[in-house]
Amino acid sequence: MQVIVEVDRSGFVESQHLGAVAVADAAGAVVAAAGDPELPIYLRSCAKPLQALAVLGLGVDRELGLGALALAGAAGSHAGEPEHVASARKVLAAVGLDETALRCPPALPTNAEARKAVDGPAPIYHNCSGKHAYMLAGAVVRGWEIERYTEPEHPLQAVVSDTVADFAGAAIEHIGVDGCGVPVHALPLRALATAYARIGERAAAGEGPAAALVEAARGHPVMIAGTGELDTVLLEVTGGRLLSKAGAEGASAAVNLETRQGVAVKVLDGAHRARGPALLAALTALGWLGDDELEALLPVASSPVLGGGEEVGTVRPATIELRAPEPE
Repeated sequence: MQVIVEVDRSGFVESQHLGAVAVADAAGAVVAAAGDPELPIYLRSCAKPLQALAVLGLGVDRELGLGALALAGAAGSHAGEPEHVASARKVLAAVGLDETALRCPPALPTNAEARKAVDGPAPIYHNCSGKHAYMLAGAVVRGWEIERYTEPEHPLQAVVSDTVADFAGAAIEHIGVDGCGVPVHALPLRALATAYARIGERAAAGEGPAAALVEAARGHPVMIAGTGELDTVLLEVTGGRLLSKAGAEGASAAVNLETRQGVAVKVLDGAHRARGPALLAALTALGWLGDDELEALLPVASSPVLGGGEEVGTVRPATIELRAPEPE
């Protein structure tokens, strides 16, 4: 594995985070890597665009006309801002449900201003409520019972698993329970990169669901994460060229919608503070960011290191080397 994030305190590297990076094209070929591209990881919320595509394929937009805002909300991990909550409630109302149908745990908004405005935790404020509302809409449209929509045996989750495997070009190695309660899939890191490359490839080819997802994310970047959050700011700063999605335990994935290559990143110790800098380390090594873009993104991704109540350093991307795989 390779050092992908450094913790600087007063000009001294105090700590380092190890990680792995895989870059793949839509054919599933590993273009470059740092560390082990075959490392199996849980996709966590990096799977949300794929989960949203699975539900979109069930006909929710055709039947309900939910539109791009709802699709972007389903593909994102929201911060509980008013537009996030309103979108999830609108999706539920379209199929005659309210937030009591949600099976994600109660939570507070992660956005500080939004958190001040609520009375307490509720499932609708959970960062996955947009995805859960969309899944419920898919179940209703198909006539499937809704009480068990989060269980692996539910037909909705079977469609999700098939969609994940199709985009990843790999068999799912393990299924667990994600933090929000839905199934979470384990795949090699290079398979996650392949899945994102295929989102870009299929969108460029005009395939309906993938093209709709990319258009939704570009049109509503705040729905992918939230005001000032890295996935949202990356879309904004690059003019929609790069679409990324963070996941828990140090996972991130992104697609370059111009080159149609995907990149997947895993911080081995799962540290939240390292996730954003690790993604920027990979994007910088790939040459996917201009100097001005990187300058705008660094304050968003990197957290400060404090000493005596003052900032004395930062958690920053390391300079990493991505290598093409050795020919067999």
